[in-house]
Amino acid sequence: MKVLSFGSCNIDYVYRVDHLVRAGESLISKGREVFSGGKGLNQSIAAARGGAEVYFAGCIGNDGEFLADVLKESGVHLDYVKRADEPNGHAIIQVDDNGENSIFTYKGTNEAITEEYIDEVLSHFDEGDILLMQNEISNVPYLVDKGYEKGLKIVFNPSPLNEELKKIDLSKVTYLILNEVEAKDISGKSEPDEFIGFVKKEYPMLKTVLTLGKNGCIYTDGEIRLTHPAFMVKAVDTVGAGDTFAGYFAALVSVGTECAEILKLASAASGIAVSRKGAAPSIPVIEEVKEGIKTMKVYGVKKLKNMNKEKIEEYIKNHLADATLDGLADEIGYSRFYIGPWVRSVMNISFSQLLKKRRCEYAAKLLKESDLSVQEIIELTGYKNESFFRKIFKEQYGSAPFEFRKEKN
Repeated sequence: MKVLSFGSCNIDYVYRVDHLVRAGESLISKGREVFSGGKGLNQSIAAARGGAEVYFAGCIGNDGEFLADVLKESGVHLDYVKRADEPNGHAIIQVDDNGENSIFTYKGTNEAITEEYIDEVLSHFDEGDILLMQNEISNVPYLVDKGYEKGLKIVFNPSPLNEELKKIDLSKVTYLILNEVEAKDISGKSEPDEFIGFVKKEYPMLKTVLTLGKNGCIYTDGEIRLTHPAFMVKAVDTVGAGDTFAGYFAALVSVGTECAEILKLASAASGIAVSRKGAAPSIPVIEEVKEGIKTMKVYGVKKLKNMNKEKIEEYIKNHLADATLDGLADEIGYSRFYIGPWVRSVMNISFSQLLKKRRCEYAAKLLKESDLSVQEIIELTGYKNESFFRKIFKEQYGSAPFEFRKEKN
């Protein structure tokens, strides 16, 4: 499965400042650096470094040839790049001492994406291929329509926000990746759950990834909901963090990775990227992400460890017959990757051991206080294998269920 990254490429002029410039303020920068950038270029490099076969389509100006070199060096195919004898798009970026940024762009050659050019590029791709795109070039609504007609899986990051977004039929998008600001602009909803409800009602087939900065990310497709916490890193430059996430997401979709694992790896790649200077230069390769993730810590674990045990017990009590770790993760809005270690740290035993214990306790209560048959009691605890239940019950109480009932009576 090929990834066509159709988007912008910019020359990024990055100015280091004590704080982001306020309205009416003049400020002397502490330095200037020049990097390759643009959301399309960044996402292309992220997708290639994430392991996908990536083709970039976009327009490079007469001062931006080094951008093509950066793409090529990262393993991105340049078969469909367009060149124009005019200034390249560029961005003016402020980065403060905390790594926060403020950006404005000049479109330049990113405005040279014509309908004819789009048709020509799309003719080389087939149903099922992935179209990775953002909102930093001309004719984005047309690109969405034509990509949909071709049967491409569209991964869309609706950034930057502008009036063009209102012309896009999001029901034609497969995956929508956006942050809280973009979600509010599209839906008018300020809370994540409200936005997810809006999407489910208005675009029931749309798969959405909402990135929440230090609060991690949420994936939903109308049927399942997955969450993943953000990784803890020292932020040096947050430019390109969202592009890294989007590019990795598209790459991992293209190679058939499970969605929960995609969230984990894309979050880690984004975390590594913000710990370095620049946008494209900061994006890690997949091997580095897989190695780094072994030692990276996530936000939220300490807070959850301090949560009292009642939350876990309440979930098991209310879902005794069908309780699962994934269900508990959904209940409390936490990552499925880390819920197991968290339960063990809070309860001092694993989730499966705790569930067995509570099921046996419930069965023992019914054996003492009811006339239900042993088989009926086993079914109420959620077990299907009678011999397995009899075994674990005997391990806990020293006798099989039938003997236990006789002893207590």
